[in-house]
Amino acid sequence: MQKPKVVLVAGSAHGGTTIANTILGQHREILATGKLRGFPHGTVFSEENICSCGEKAGDCPFWSQVRSRFQPYQDLPEQQRIPHLFEIISEISGRPFVGDVAHNVEYARTLLENQGIDLYLVHLVRNGPGVVWSRIRKDLRIGRLQPGGLERRLRVVRVSRRWSWHRRQFARMEKRLGDKAVRISYEDLCRSPRDTLRPVARCLGLNFDAIGERLGAGEPFEPLPHLLRGNAVLRTKKDVVLRYDASYLDQMPLLDRITVQVASRLPGFF
Repeated sequence: MQKPKVVLVAGSAHGGTTIANTILGQHREILATGKLRGFPHGTVFSEENICSCGEKAGDCPFWSQVRSRFQPYQDLPEQQRIPHLFEIISEISGRPFVGDVAHNVEYARTLLENQGIDLYLVHLVRNGPGVVWSRIRKDLRIGRLQPGGLERRLRVVRVSRRWSWHRRQFARMEKRLGDKAVRISYEDLCRSPRDTLRPVARCLGLNFDAIGERLGAGEPFEPLPHLLRGNAVLRTKKDVVLRYDASYLDQMPLLDRITVQVASRLPGFF
């Protein structure tokens, strides 16, 4: 039996992985799902979570069918159940590739070591200050952080070190996968999607030129059929266009930017 094909977009949280996954999901051969780690997750089928089809995730006919067929396998050890999940999703969707997302290095390693799937890796790298500012800005907006003080400084250090560590770990996975892995820049993807997608196209054996040209011309994303997790705007709103978020350049305090540069060079685990 042919192994299910998995395209894993790996990168830091707040690094644009949902955008990259959504772009890949514009191709008719790929079903972009969002993060499938631990499926079925404790919260992914909660009342509040909406599938990109417009239904509550728990009521979505597609995911209800996936959950029903996956139920006999969900108590198996992780390495045994993962191939069944991807195979079921691919069969029901009719798309040969399943697009998953990983911010978690251990989960990415689990997929890398799994002999039951055909894994392709797209390592998405975003500018460190951009990642850190996206996270800090969100924490400030929801009241999780105060504008100044030690707690903010420590948060900047932790996010910076995590970004640096993720980048190193996913780079090692690239080397192990060889020509089934590709690294792309978030900034390049937003500014020149057609050219940036060409190495991805070679890696997967697909053509993304029309998709890249359409998005690069400012046309909106086509709605994805069944994206479960990730940026809520990309999942639930129409007429969303590809836009480069460079707000850190004029909004991020200089001290934060200096802290990112220093903290990301510190050795060891985050």
